[in-house]
Amino acid sequence: MKISSFTNDRIKYLRSLYRTKYIRQEGKFVLEGVRIIEEAIKEDVNIEQVFYSDYLIRNQRGEELLAALRDMGIDIIEVDDEIIQKVADTESPQGIVAIVEQVNYSLADILTGDNKLILIVDQVQDPGNLGTIIRTADAAGLDGVITTKGTVSLYNQKTIRATMGSLFRVPVYRASDIGELKNILDDSGVKVVVGDINGDKYHFEVNYSSSTAIVVGNEGSGPRDELIEFADQLIKIPLVGDAESLNVAMAAGIMVYEAVRQRIVIK
Repeated sequence: MKISSFTNDRIKYLRSLYRTKYIRQEGKFVLEGVRIIEEAIKEDVNIEQVFYSDYLIRNQRGEELLAALRDMGIDIIEVDDEIIQKVADTESPQGIVAIVEQVNYSLADILTGDNKLILIVDQVQDPGNLGTIIRTADAAGLDGVITTKGTVSLYNQKTIRATMGSLFRVPVYRASDIGELKNILDDSGVKVVVGDINGDKYHFEVNYSSSTAIVVGNEGSGPRDELIEFADQLIKIPLVGDAESLNVAMAAGIMVYEAVRQRIVIK
């Protein structure tokens, strides 16, 4: 039976999962749109429920997605398009949203093994930046991304969209204590390289061949003092024009790909 009321318990539950409190409490979050749900299927994400409207099946791609979800035995609920439009964060959710289960990684999941290459994202507040950084980490084959307290949520809808599905492939761990994190990195033999405008070496002057964590900081203030003090090396990207700084996601990409370049050359 098609749901047409916003007071329906299932719709109330769906709406609750747009709030950080309930995302944490339930261990679930919402995906919006055809592409990201296709990516979730591809990566064997646990999809618990799907809500769709007639808008989805106006084209063949939507029909094929719905058929694939049905074949998987997922709980599928038809709703009025007005419900999808008002519940969803995006302007064009394409007639489909899904409730999926979070995958929780430990720090050990990221640090196990040799010659690790990790990104630490410190208090980055723009969801588009975080999502782009995770997508870059995926493309570069990083072992994981660590976010600190004060960084925007991985499950912000804008973050999810910006990852383009990479959040399903890159282990992301949220660290609550910077001091404890540094001790664990030290014990694991991971060098901490912090990007800072006042760095004493350029990013291409540092050797990344051993296990390394590259740190990028807040869009306005950069990495916090605590991380600068903990750094084994402070690095900077040369700015030869008049711009005072780079976008944090762009800076992360430049530093990460220098590390990738070095490792390819060594191989």
